[in-house]
Amino acid sequence: MSVPQQCDLLICGATILDLQSASGVLEDHAVAISADRIVAVGPTSSVRAAWTPTRMIDATGMMLSPGFVDAHVHLSANLGAGRPYQPASGPGLFSGASRIVEIGDTMAKLMAIPVPDDVMRTVARTAFVAMVRSGITSVVDAGSSAHRGLIAAANDVGIRAAIGPTLGDTALGSDGSLSQRSDPAELIAGAREFLVEHHRPRALVKAMVSAADTISCSDELLAQIGVLSGEFGSPTHVHSHISPASNRAHLDAYGERETDRLLRAGMLSEHCTLMHVGALDDGDIEAFAATGVTVNHNPLGNAMLGFGTAHHRTLRSLLDAHIPVVMGSDYTPSMCATPFDMIRAALAVHREVAAADNAITLEEALQMATNPANSVGRVGEVGRVAVGQLADLVVVDVTGAHHTGNRHPIPNLALRARTSDIATVIINGTIVIDNHELGHLDEASIINEANQALSHIAGR
Repeated sequence: MSVPQQCDLLICGATILDLQSASGVLEDHAVAISADRIVAVGPTSSVRAAWTPTRMIDATGMMLSPGFVDAHVHLSANLGAGRPYQPASGPGLFSGASRIVEIGDTMAKLMAIPVPDDVMRTVARTAFVAMVRSGITSVVDAGSSAHRGLIAAANDVGIRAAIGPTLGDTALGSDGSLSQRSDPAELIAGAREFLVEHHRPRALVKAMVSAADTISCSDELLAQIGVLSGEFGSPTHVHSHISPASNRAHLDAYGERETDRLLRAGMLSEHCTLMHVGALDDGDIEAFAATGVTVNHNPLGNAMLGFGTAHHRTLRSLLDAHIPVVMGSDYTPSMCATPFDMIRAALAVHREVAAADNAITLEEALQMATNPANSVGRVGEVGRVAVGQLADLVVVDVTGAHHTGNRHPIPNLALRARTSDIATVIINGTIVIDNHELGHLDEASIINEANQALSHIAGR
């Protein structure tokens, strides 16, 4: 008889979500974890016989899923959470995604908010706590300021993240002309300094440098961002192909399509995530598939902000071309979006627009919500409950009344689960939420400190 091996953690008796299997489910299974990796997955009886854990979690009757992802959050927007509520008086800035000049200017200001890192750290911690409580284990900042404060906050909470400067050096005028906003050489020098300071290949938080959007970046800046990403092996992203209006504005300003400029600049690569991507043609799809990019889709943010992009049906085209698509919210601080909000928004919006209840499947929605692909810089290492994967896992309690009936993980996680069901969250092999409790931080104090900071910012 073989001697059992030692492991740090054993999760036993769970029903595992396995989107790579024909059934989508592994019944009464166990997962062994050593350090930050999954070292065994199999029937509970066999795994328990082969491994001796430092700690065991009995997940009998519960579901085990890969951790969820939010691949598009502007974290510094949480600084506006203290503003008083004002009823809507008309369409918002993003409604229709056609006011390109104003949107670009607003985003440039968001990414350059002059705020001390300690203030950002204080405010952002509450956002990260809300994320892990909802089962989110990976997050991508899509453009913010005070990046050192964001990195510190992510490390405080213990969430996997990709964070760093999002650059732009040009401004689009109301007449369609381009003007220089910043010196690209200075921006790249600052970005390189940031990467040198924070680049740690195996770190929980990955440092990155990204492009604000294709219109806001000169050829020189796009090319140098691509060079930095390749040199450091870091993830990068760019807001692109948002709407027909933004596509036309780019073509008018540069005399070239977004995809062609990004290709020429070397931005389209396995390191790059394209943000939004609401309006594409067959040539765009072909280029994305050939270059290995990941695409971020924000069904909740697009719908709530009134972008009006779902009717272009780009999501279906991307999925049919086997291009990795990762879910994001793009809706902070108005709503601290949960993965379940995003999954159901994707299902509802795309099925309604297509007038078909198979426009996207439950499996496709869950895949987008659990596999970050390239977006956090750990491609192939997260997104599955499998041997060799980084241990980013969520245990979901399905004993509540809203789970009555069939206990298959696909409908239960896609349609029934709630944040209150999240019992355990494990990130990089470390238990962050333990039996519904955030044990390593004083959550009440974190919330109180953030409210005080927001009150000061709002002048109250």
